[in-house]
Amino acid sequence: MNVLDWLDLGVLKGYEGLEVAPIQSLEDRGTRHKVGPEPPNMRRGSIDRHLAKGQGVCYPLGLTMFCYVLEIAWQVLCLPRELEVGLNWGSRLSVTSPLREILRGLTEPVSVPHNQQYTPPLDDNADSFQLDWDAIDHDQLYLPSAHDEMLTMMTSNLATWLANGDDLIASDGEESDSHQELPEDDFNPATPARSSMPTSAYSQLHVFLWGLSVLGVDSVPSTRTLKDLDNSLQSQYGVPSIRYQGSLGHVYYVNHLPSLITQEMANPCIRIHIRHYPEDAGGRLDQPWQASRWLHEIDASIATPMIRRGQQDFYVFELTKLTDGTVVIPERWYTKPSLRNSTSPFDLEYWAHAWRTQPIASGDASGYIIHRYDTVEVTANQLLLSFPHLLQTYREDREPDPRNIIGLIETRGHGVLPWTLTNPTIGNRWHARARGHRVLSYMIWLYCDDMSGNTSKKWNKHNSFLFTAAGLPHTMVHKECNIHFLATSNIAPPLEMLDGVVDQLERAQMQGIWAWDVTAREMVLIIPGVLAMLGDNPMQSELACHIGLQGKFFCHNCWVKGVDLHTACERADGVVMDPDRDDAASSAKSPSRLAESDEGSAQEDIVHRLKGKGRRSETMQDLLDRARRFLGTNTPRTRIDTTEKLRSMFLEVTSGLGKVRYAKMKTETGIKDTYMDVFVERIFKLVKGLHAGTDKHTEAVNAVTQGCPVEQFMSPVWRIKGLDLHQDTPVEILHVILLGFVKYFWHDAMSRLNEVQKAELQVRLASFDVTGLGIPPLAGHTLVQYAGSLTGRDFRAISQAAPFVLHDLVPRPCFEAFLALSALIPLVWKPCIENIEEHLATLQVAIDHFLNCTARWTPWWFNKPKFHILRHLPDHIRRFGPAILFATEGFESYNAVIRDHSIHSNRQAPSRDIARGMARCHRIHHFLSGGKFHAREPMSTDLPYSNNEYEWLACGSAVQSLVNVNVPGHHNMIADFFGLNSDAVPLEAGSCIHDKLRPQTLNKTNMASRTCRSVVALNGEVCHTGDFVLAQDSEAPRALPIIGCLSEILQISSSLLLKTFRVVGSSSVYLMPQIQPSGWAVLPPMALLCGVNIQHNCAGNGCTGTATVPVYEERERTMKSQQRIGHRNLSDFILNTAQMRDASHVQQFRIQAHQLDRDWAIHMGAAAKLDAQKLKAQKLSKSNAARKPTANPTPVPSHFINVCHRTDA
Repeated sequence: MNVLDWLDLGVLKGYEGLEVAPIQSLEDRGTRHKVGPEPPNMRRGSIDRHLAKGQGVCYPLGLTMFCYVLEIAWQVLCLPRELEVGLNWGSRLSVTSPLREILRGLTEPVSVPHNQQYTPPLDDNADSFQLDWDAIDHDQLYLPSAHDEMLTMMTSNLATWLANGDDLIASDGEESDSHQELPEDDFNPATPARSSMPTSAYSQLHVFLWGLSVLGVDSVPSTRTLKDLDNSLQSQYGVPSIRYQGSLGHVYYVNHLPSLITQEMANPCIRIHIRHYPEDAGGRLDQPWQASRWLHEIDASIATPMIRRGQQDFYVFELTKLTDGTVVIPERWYTKPSLRNSTSPFDLEYWAHAWRTQPIASGDASGYIIHRYDTVEVTANQLLLSFPHLLQTYREDREPDPRNIIGLIETRGHGVLPWTLTNPTIGNRWHARARGHRVLSYMIWLYCDDMSGNTSKKWNKHNSFLFTAAGLPHTMVHKECNIHFLATSNIAPPLEMLDGVVDQLERAQMQGIWAWDVTAREMVLIIPGVLAMLGDNPMQSELACHIGLQGKFFCHNCWVKGVDLHTACERADGVVMDPDRDDAASSAKSPSRLAESDEGSAQEDIVHRLKGKGRRSETMQDLLDRARRFLGTNTPRTRIDTTEKLRSMFLEVTSGLGKVRYAKMKTETGIKDTYMDVFVERIFKLVKGLHAGTDKHTEAVNAVTQGCPVEQFMSPVWRIKGLDLHQDTPVEILHVILLGFVKYFWHDAMSRLNEVQKAELQVRLASFDVTGLGIPPLAGHTLVQYAGSLTGRDFRAISQAAPFVLHDLVPRPCFEAFLALSALIPLVWKPCIENIEEHLATLQVAIDHFLNCTARWTPWWFNKPKFHILRHLPDHIRRFGPAILFATEGFESYNAVIRDHSIHSNRQAPSRDIARGMARCHRIHHFLSGGKFHAREPMSTDLPYSNNEYEWLACGSAVQSLVNVNVPGHHNMIADFFGLNSDAVPLEAGSCIHDKLRPQTLNKTNMASRTCRSVVALNGEVCHTGDFVLAQDSEAPRALPIIGCLSEILQISSSLLLKTFRVVGSSSVYLMPQIQPSGWAVLPPMALLCGVNIQHNCAGNGCTGTATVPVYEERERTMKSQQRIGHRNLSDFILNTAQMRDASHVQQFRIQAHQLDRDWAIHMGAAAKLDAQKLKAQKLSKSNAARKPTANPTPVPSHFINVCHRTDA
């Protein structure tokens, strides 16, 4: 019996505590036999009692993690002190731990005791053998072996320790008196602890402490001591979870936003990457601080208000003297790449966008007039005197008093307006509040979404708020360790929880957040701000107080109009619906939050299906007009307009407006505030039956409003300073494109194929070469057979493969729409934009071509709002940066973390327990990261202020060694879990990789005995011999990259041998570059840019499924075979420009498609669709006419006739 047999004796069940299984000594690991039914005395009902009696083997959850932690504990805690200095882990292997001795002892063969009879394994052919448990002496059957006795003893010790609790391992020499004996029948070691800690964590804690006691470690703390210590650390150094009583009556908890920000500023792993100033990158756009919103549009009250030059702090809206003697007022600060003595693009200079001033020195009118229309760009080198220094020198320089600002002129030739931006006598308010410290802004991406708190299919809706620092680069912003939890609730709606988040945000923007800057080693004052709010389309509509995607005005960004009221009916909540829809009643249950898969269904069904009296079907002209509106340019929505309409609607309700009229106003405006609707419904309920204008009506209204202003009943989202929810909710590309267009088109394509075509498609998908795409080989059967159950990752692969697998299987208009979509997606997912104007022009052309091809196919696709929402993407890229910055894949993945906390709680207080659990995880991550912390009052929201560096502490080396220590043969799970694995160093570009050896620089491998099999490109991708790559010739840096196949890695000359290819034209089928071999090239390894995906020109060469490959099952080769594509003319290839990776390089070979005229495309698509409908109707009528009519219909009994019915004469 070896260790694997020992491990196999138990039952592992993830996070569900401890289970045991009976020891079966008649079981062979190679061939298992069913030995009759389970013994009646060993069934699950008595498992726990058998564990307590030592009749089973306890299998703790997470055995790998358990053994790993025990090994660390032994290596770290049990070594002599003198061995810890200068001892690496290789030398520590010679030290034997008790755990290793136990496992080694289990693997050694042991002779069978004399009192135990050996039972040979049963024969495979003995199928009829059935063991009668009732006729067997169980005591003789279960005689323990030496191994069984050892395992039973360990199990008994563990069970006893778990039953006795803290008494066996009392800490600090104190004995616990809280132990209470439990009856044996009531003992259950898997019973969850009565605390906020998840059950799994509680069980792991007990097993870990038991393991330390088995190892003989002294002074092991008790469970109670550890929990008390955890609570003490959390109350003094953690993030508080604040309780809120919402305005709608629900209780929820929000983690303290300022505390989360201060921990980020004190984290050395994060702080060095956070940016606080916008940047003018001269047309380059790859970060959010380079986009127009942060650079030009952010509210000046939440932007970074100052820069420090020398010993002076220069603030916005304060008079500042320049080196040329002029006086200006800086409006905002930004940076530019330094052009002088710069060796890195990260060297930046500070600039100011300033307003010129006009000094007035005429008696009592002495002062300055600000010319806001007259702007100037000022570099930091031109700054001479700040406002405090100007106060000290203006008399000597015979200049006007800088504290006297006469007024402001907005535009040339207009009058002087009063100065209201600051108090001119004291200057910027942050100047005095900062106490001489720096003041910095901290922009965030705020995210809201709903998810299920269950792992099962039963929906348990939790609305959650998350955020991440917008000042982080795009390579870090969506990492799980940089996403922070704010709040969740399964009862409170999103806007009610947002009230608590906005409350913290407003207070922080008014007072600032004192934080320790770990890089500058000083206190700084932080001003938080929201750059944008992210979420899926229904959530963004709800946040923007929009009626939703099923409304007549279905876009929350603009005033595009969908189906008019004369062709559709209206629900009570203002949503336009089809009166003939079967699901109209059921969908009314949740009008404001519809599933992404159901978006646009209301618009979709209101076409040629309306039979109601007084309504007509949509004609050809109606279809054309609606498609033109759908694809045209529409007036954008604004924050001011929406708030004014909401204010007017609420005031009219308080004045006696009826419920029907209120619903009609929501339909006519496309505005719906779900937060305000709660108060409106309360008013309608109280004033029911009362006449407007009467005293009782007024009293009923006052019972709800209680004299509060209208703004208090409107959504709290309008209190977020500087945020326009209509324009600052960017297009969510995951649900709009991958889970939108690609999903729609793929489902439509599968519905068109017969079984033979589907089999052909499966062969093509399985034969598709994924080299260079960074995705696994495609599972053709899964993608075709389960097309309705695919994920975003599947659709990402489909978008890159569809042009090569769908040709000649779908109609040409459908295939052209697929080609246009595949050409568009790489432009959307492009992470770095070299020239914003050129890129947006190319992107706009690609979007227009995609929409035109879709219209040419059928304009009925435009019943889905996502096809219109796509038109706003170029504006959002200019406003916020590349689309991957505001993609939500990272936040969607974080839902699993929230769900994990939910399912491992008792679910009695989910908002509180999840918030506290997340706060604990954040504290542990901060400690292990080496972050600084300062003690404060327990659970206080008042942040500590101390400019003494020695008062800011960090965890010692023993704690941080948990993420730095490496056990041979094991991954550091703690470091991986918290994203702190420092070993994951990116491979050096140009390095060579031998077989099973670490990468080395190529010029250091020419003496090696083995040849190199792969090399690292500049983008960090590992390229193998035989892969197609892109390389840049150093002698022609402005030329197109070289397309080549990596044939050999020449170690002697430290170079790469490429078989080069040249573009010989464009494929008329794929609309992609066609390439053929052109020669050979020898290039240095640093010339390798990236891998590239190349496909064979199967459409041009008539390749079919003539090849076969063997089928492997259970990693064994079988006699079965599968069809694959047999290629002809092996030198004819297509460069796959639909590749999403490295789009910056691959898109240089992009083939510009022929643009369709939009009106012609819409007309042709509409005509084709209507003709198809007529043909279908004719076939249906012929089939109905061919049916044999009933000769003598059964007369209707007279008692069934409606006596109230009458026929007009």
